[in-house]
Amino acid sequence: MQEKKIILLASDCESSRWVYHALKEAAGIEAVILEQPVSKKELAKNRIKKTGFVPVMGQVLFSALVVPLLKLQSQKRKTYLVSKYGLNSSAINSSKTHSVSSVNDEACLKAIKLLQPDIIVVNGTRIISKKILQNTNAIFVNMHVGITPYYRGSHGGYWALRNKDAGNFGTTIHLIDAGIDTGAVIKQVFIKPDKPDNFATYPVLQASVGIDALKEVLTNMIAGNYKTIKNSEKGNMYYQPTLWQYLTGGVR
Repeated sequence: MQEKKIILLASDCESSRWVYHALKEAAGIEAVILEQPVSKKELAKNRIKKTGFVPVMGQVLFSALVVPLLKLQSQKRKTYLVSKYGLNSSAINSSKTHSVSSVNDEACLKAIKLLQPDIIVVNGTRIISKKILQNTNAIFVNMHVGITPYYRGSHGGYWALRNKDAGNFGTTIHLIDAGIDTGAVIKQVFIKPDKPDNFATYPVLQASVGIDALKEVLTNMIAGNYKTIKNSEKGNMYYQPTLWQYLTGGVR
């Protein structure tokens, strides 16, 4: 079996730490490129351009008034899930860590060219530009907490439940192209949330099954034994719910 060099391209968030530690043991991570998180101001500005001022203000209110309460209510549940699925939240400790301002800046491209990876696992970053995608021979693989093409964007699990589509509560492992969660699908996995779960724990469930699927996918990619399915449907793009969407949605 021919060895493949795998690197992680991610934001330094909790789910990226889960992915790093799981893959380090299962598939080996040669190096890590970490981007700085998008500031809340920049994120809000970009979303206003896409969806308008009122929806973004609704999202801000939801984040400020509801999310902290949901996180508080689900602390024990999250702790249980993290333990059950063996998720490791400790800091990323790769000796080959490159810090960049953005996945799309020159420093990131320089790091990729220096490392010359075969596979780049992506988690929690900005949308990756064509400039980055087209200037390496590496395959970009993403774990998306949602079932594409139906639930692209953010909080796919929550929106599946809100749309009374619980059968599509799950995670997609897909290749990355120039679109947003539009790349060819390699594997999709599904899980059913329990009564104690809410908006704050849905992503934990999805990441848990997604990480197991990602390990399987990488094993097959290393062996050169994997297939992809290109979606013909465009699907739907979702963002964080507004305060009023959440309060009227009937889903925790």
